[in-house]
Amino acid sequence: MKLTNARHSLSIAESRAKDSHSRVRRQFNTLIKKLEAARRRLADWEAALPGIMNEAEREFHPLAQAYSVHQREMLVLLDQMHQHRSLGKRERAKLSDFICTLALELMAGGDDVEFKDIYNRHSGGDFDEETEQDDAISLSMIADILGLQMDDDDLRSPEDMLEAMAAREGQGFSEEQPAGRAKAGARRKSASALAQERRQAAAEDELKQSVRDIFRKLASGLHPDREPDADQRERKTALMQRVNVAYKAQDLLSLLDLQWEAQQIDQADLNSLSEERIKAYNNILERQLRETRSELDGIEQNAVMDSGGRLRRRPTPQLLLRCLRVDIAEMRAKVNTITIELNEFKDIKKLKAWLKTYSPAVRHDYDDVYWF
Repeated sequence: MKLTNARHSLSIAESRAKDSHSRVRRQFNTLIKKLEAARRRLADWEAALPGIMNEAEREFHPLAQAYSVHQREMLVLLDQMHQHRSLGKRERAKLSDFICTLALELMAGGDDVEFKDIYNRHSGGDFDEETEQDDAISLSMIADILGLQMDDDDLRSPEDMLEAMAAREGQGFSEEQPAGRAKAGARRKSASALAQERRQAAAEDELKQSVRDIFRKLASGLHPDREPDADQRERKTALMQRVNVAYKAQDLLSLLDLQWEAQQIDQADLNSLSEERIKAYNNILERQLRETRSELDGIEQNAVMDSGGRLRRRPTPQLLLRCLRVDIAEMRAKVNTITIELNEFKDIKKLKAWLKTYSPAVRHDYDDVYWF
C-alpha cells in the first residue's frame, strides 16, 4: 500500500432527490466544512498565541510594572505635597480628588494598608465600609434581577447567593407538594431518566463503535512490523502515531483523513456509505464541532477581554496583536509622562500650575487593560 500526503477535503456525492438519504449526505458535507473551518481558526490561534504572549511578557509587562512603581511614588509624593503651605483650599480639594483616584487605581491591584490610609484621609470616608456597601448594593441588584427574596445572611458573596438559590429551589419542590406526590413524581422522573440514560448510553456505544471500526482498519493496515520497505515503515510508524492520537480524542474527521491518506478509502467508498453509517458519523461530527467551537469561543472571548473590548468584530490573532502593540505604545507614553511629572511635582510652582488644568474625570471599570 503506497501512502500519500495529499490533503483532501472529505465529501459525499449528493443527489437532487429530496429524501432522507440525501439530507444526511448534505448534513455530512456541511459538518465537514464547518468543522474544518473552525479547526483552521483554532490552529491559527494556537500558532499565534505563544508569540503574542511572549511579546506581551517582553514589552508590555515591564512597562506596566514600571508604571505601577511610578504611580506608588506619585501617590506618596502628592500626599506629602498636599500639606504644602502655599496650596489654597480649592487646590487642596483638587489634589485630594486626584490622590483618591490614584489610590483606588493602585488598590484595585491588591489591598495596601498605606494606600488605604491615604485614601481615607483624603476622601473623608472609609475604604472598607465603602467596599462593603458597594458589594451589598451589587448583590442586592443581582437578587432583584433574579427575582429572589434573599435574607441578609445570603448576601455575603455571589457564590453564597448561588448556593442559597440552589438549596431553596431544592426545598421548594418538597414543600409545595404532598410527600406522596413528591415521591411518586420522583419515581416517575427517575424511571424516565433511566430510560433516557439507557438510550444515550446505547447511542454513545454506537458512536464509539464507529470510531473503533475505523481505528482497527487503520491499525491493521499501518502496522509497521508488516512493512518490509524501510521508508514505508517509517511513514507508517508516523501515521500510526497520528492514528493513536486521533483515536484517543475520538476524532472522527482526523481518522477519516488518515484513512484517505493511507488509501484505505476513496471517493467511491464515501459515496457508498449507508444512511445509518452517515447518521452515526454526523452525530460524531456534530459533537466535535460543538467542542471545537466551544474551545474557540473561549479563546476569542479572552482575546476580546484582553483587548479591553476594542475587538468589535470576530477577533483574529492579527487584530489582537495590533491591539497589544497599541497598548505597548500607550503604556510607554504613560511611563514617560509620569516620569517627567514625578520630577516636576516636587516643585510646588509646577504642581500648582498643573492643578489649574486638572479636573476630575469620569472613570470606567474597563479603563485599565492587563495582558495575559
